[in-house]
Amino acid sequence: MAPVLQEPVSLLLLPALQLPSTPASLKSSYRSTFEALLPKLIQPNTQTTSRLDVAIVLSPSYPVTPSISRTAIFPLIQTLLAQTYSLICSVGALTKVDLDFPGGLDALSGPIVDIQTFTSASRPYQTIYSVEGETAEAHLMSVITALQSRQGVIAPPVQRLPCGPAILHPGSTVSPYADDGPVEVHKSVAVGGTFDHLHIGHKLLLTATVLLAEPSAASSRDKTPRHITIGITGDALLVNKKYGSVVESWSTRQGRAAEFVESILVFHRDGDSIKKTEYINEPGPNGKVVRVTYGDDISINYTEIVDPFGPTITDENITALVISGETRAGGKAVNDRRKEKGWKELEVFEVDVLDAGVGLDESEMDNKQEKQSFESKISSTEIRRRLHEAQTNASE
Repeated sequence: MAPVLQEPVSLLLLPALQLPSTPASLKSSYRSTFEALLPKLIQPNTQTTSRLDVAIVLSPSYPVTPSISRTAIFPLIQTLLAQTYSLICSVGALTKVDLDFPGGLDALSGPIVDIQTFTSASRPYQTIYSVEGETAEAHLMSVITALQSRQGVIAPPVQRLPCGPAILHPGSTVSPYADDGPVEVHKSVAVGGTFDHLHIGHKLLLTATVLLAEPSAASSRDKTPRHITIGITGDALLVNKKYGSVVESWSTRQGRAAEFVESILVFHRDGDSIKKTEYINEPGPNGKVVRVTYGDDISINYTEIVDPFGPTITDENITALVISGETRAGGKAVNDRRKEKGWKELEVFEVDVLDAGVGLDESEMDNKQEKQSFESKISSTEIRRRLHEAQTNASE
């Protein structure tokens, strides 16, 4: 499928709820926000995909400091991302807004950056959306001030959206992050998948992988760059996929994955000035690689994989693997192979599966059409089915 035209991006500033919080709290607070916003962003009767950046502004209850490793806070932040994406999916199902489909919406959120870094990138925001309330207003003013401090930058117009009350759960003693002893810092992290017709489930998996790779602290002597390996299934392994005529080529899937990763990882006034791309095509497994580096801190290998293991059993330097709950067995198989080679096992980090229950009520969950609509938004097969039908109808 040819790349879809995309309008300038919109930004939603969303204050993270105070910990401890629950999916019910998120739904109570922000379901009405997304119900008001998502339909507003769609351009009817066009093939143009609108993009929404969701910037979740962390509250002081989130223990995010340079002294706390990404490994320690990974469970907390990936849960926040998974629940937010689940809520967006749920509201998309209710409001009949397509996600990651021509004429629909491309919604994304990214890993941790401070406001000054976030606003340093030249993002063409058409509108900034915020929610009502004192905390949200303070966040909005911080972002506007940071934007206006850049020479020649005029902050885009602002629109405020409704939100509901959070459901409070006082008295919880649950630790907000993994503090059960020393944790390993991971500089080389891997993930794998087909990434066909990149959708919101893929975005969560890629975002979690980027999150886990530990950046070098400004004060640290260790300046080892972050290295992220993204294994992408080769074309030969996808020939029997359902609706195979609209399966994207490896190059297209790689390009879209790279575009998404760059959008959540690189915050620089002139990203192209620090970017270098190498195309490697060597004989043997994992020999086809598109390597993208950004300055001296980030290196990403987009590797064609031709077996279930990919670079995890050919690159001993990888120390962590990010998986979804659906691919848990694959993580075990990788470590079994590494043990056979006498290598250290990878630490495996599991990302939550998107859950319709975060945004839908029980009665809505019982509605077969709405449940199927949610599931279709995280299914490459369903996206291919719709594209195949559109092609068939167009040719008749």
